[in-house]
Amino acid sequence: MRFILLLVLSALIFPALSFPQDNTKDRAAGLTASLNKDTVKTGHIVKLTLSFNLPQGATIPSPPVIKGLEAFTIADQQIHPGKITLSLFAGQPGLLKTGELSLSYLDKQKTGQTLTTAPISIKVLSGLGDKPEKAQLRSIQGIIPTKSLFLKYWPWVCAVIVAIIAGFFLFRGYMKHKRKKLLLEYADPPHIRAKKAIEKLDASGLFENGEVKKFYFGFSEIIKRYLENIRGFPALEYTTEEISSHIDNEKDRQILSLLRHSDLVKFADDMPTVAHKKEEVTAALKYIDETAPVYEKKDVKENSGETGK
Repeated sequence: MRFILLLVLSALIFPALSFPQDNTKDRAAGLTASLNKDTVKTGHIVKLTLSFNLPQGATIPSPPVIKGLEAFTIADQQIHPGKITLSLFAGQPGLLKTGELSLSYLDKQKTGQTLTTAPISIKVLSGLGDKPEKAQLRSIQGIIPTKSLFLKYWPWVCAVIVAIIAGFFLFRGYMKHKRKKLLLEYADPPHIRAKKAIEKLDASGLFENGEVKKFYFGFSEIIKRYLENIRGFPALEYTTEEISSHIDNEKDRQILSLLRHSDLVKFADDMPTVAHKKEEVTAALKYIDETAPVYEKKDVKENSGETGK
């Protein structure tokens, strides 16, 4: 009871002790600046935070007017209650220092005012290491030639073009010569071509060198081609028996014995003597002379005359 009376008396005598008054004044207006790191590498971003306290009724214009960052590139800016966060790009190595930082605002009478704070600095490290002067630069790409690739390979291009042109004219000359040879060959009538072919085959020495079958394959082919030319049926595609069914005169039947014997040599391993071979060659030449049309002989003389010219 005595304790309670003491409390009542204290409250009446010292009212300030029991009911504290709010003596705090409005916080003073001001501006502070801070960085999120002390060092940064070249090409990276560092964040600057401007914390501010405005007088009662003051406002910041939009966008904010901030001075002292002229040496920096501002990549981004974000405004929050009581602070502004700026993303600054560190573009070159060295010690980067701001000027005196200031933030403009309008007081409650709409008069322009400024908050200021001391400059700040940050060390920007080189991407080449602690001793950039000793670093060796390396190209991302290969060395780009200063001369045109066309000029470099021009001699080779010229050589290829010359080779193509030379090849074209050589091929053209070869084909022209070959065609001329074929024209001269086929300018002769069938019986002349057949006789030349048999004489050439006989002089080749195939029979004497043991290539008897090869000789008779060529021999029978010449006779069949001659028959095909003068009789008008595909004798080269026919067997000897099929040829016999297309022959209707006695002279042509005489050549059948040569074809049959050629078949025996080619397919039955018959081995004729040199004398027998000579007899068959003579018989074939005689058959050709006997079956050559008279008008073809006349053509031969005309062709011979034209060739002489």
